[in-house]
Amino acid sequence: MRAHGLRREQPAVQSNWPAAIAGQLRELVERDESGSAVAEMAFVVIPLMLLMITGMVWFGIALNNDLALNNAVQGGSEQLALLRGNAADPCATTVTNVENAAPGLTASSLRFAITLGGTAYTTSCNAITLTSGETAVLTVTYPVTVNVFAFGTHSYTLSATTTELIQ
Repeated sequence: MRAHGLRREQPAVQSNWPAAIAGQLRELVERDESGSAVAEMAFVVIPLMLLMITGMVWFGIALNNDLALNNAVQGGSEQLALLRGNAADPCATTVTNVENAAPGLTASSLRFAITLGGTAYTTSCNAITLTSGETAVLTVTYPVTVNVFAFGTHSYTLSATTTELIQ
C-alpha cells in the first residue's frame, strides 16, 4: 500500500530504445480519431469556402460595375440625343452626364468614344451642329480587376455601347 504523498520512483532508462519508440508510434496509430473531422474542416473545407466566397464577392463587384456602366451609358446617350442646339459642347456634356450617373465607378478610368453622324470624337466636340435624325453612338469602356483568393489577379475591360437618334 502506498502512503499518501509519496512518489513512486521512475524506472531506470530502458536500454531497449527501439521498442520504446515502436510503442509510442503504436499509441499514435491506435489513437481515437474523433478529432479528424475538425482537422479535415480546418485544412480542406475552410480554404474551399474562402475560395468560393471571395469568388462570389469579386463576381458581384464586377457585375455591379457592369450594370452601373450600362445604366450610365444609356442615360448619357439619351441626354446626348436631346442636346441638339442646347449645349456648346455636347460631347463634354455627355461625358459629365455619364460620370455623374455612375458614382461608384472611377471617373478617370472611363474611356469614351462618341460617334456623331459618322464622325468619331472622344470627350470634346466643340462647335458641332447636331442634326435631327443623325445617329449618335456612345461607347464607354471601364477596366475591372478581379482578385480571387489563391488564383491571382485577372484584368478585364467592361464595355457598353448605345445608339440613339438625335431628336
